Amino acid sequence: MSPSAKSVFYFGVYLVVLGIALIVQPNLLLGLFNIVPTYEVWIRVVGMLLLALSVYYIVFSRNDVALFCKITVIIRSTIILFFTAFTLLGWVQPAIILFSVIDLLGAIWTGVLLKKEGKW
Repeated sequence: MSPSAKSVFYFGVYLVVLGIALIVQPNLLLGLFNIVPTYEVWIRVVGMLLLALSVYYIVFSRNDVALFCKITVIIRSTIILFFTAFTLLGWVQPAIILFSVIDLLGAIWTGVLLKKEGKW
């Protein structure tokens, strides 16, 4: 795997961990970020969706698909905009933005590596 593909692979592993945490013990994770506990099923649905997304990240990165890596840079870079908007609209607590910072940093890391490799 190229360095950019490895960065996407590691992000896929992060999604696996986050997905499992949201399915098994969502309020433990939410509590770490001072987010109000929830008892609705939707947080576990999000966890399941993250697990599903992680499969794409892991499989495409293991096959060094540069186009997928580029797309993840674009998409992961926009998440902070959405989470910030959700916060400004009062739909979620500001702590949710911390999750999007991880997405943004990962996107920057992958983007820098893609440029370095001449794939961007």
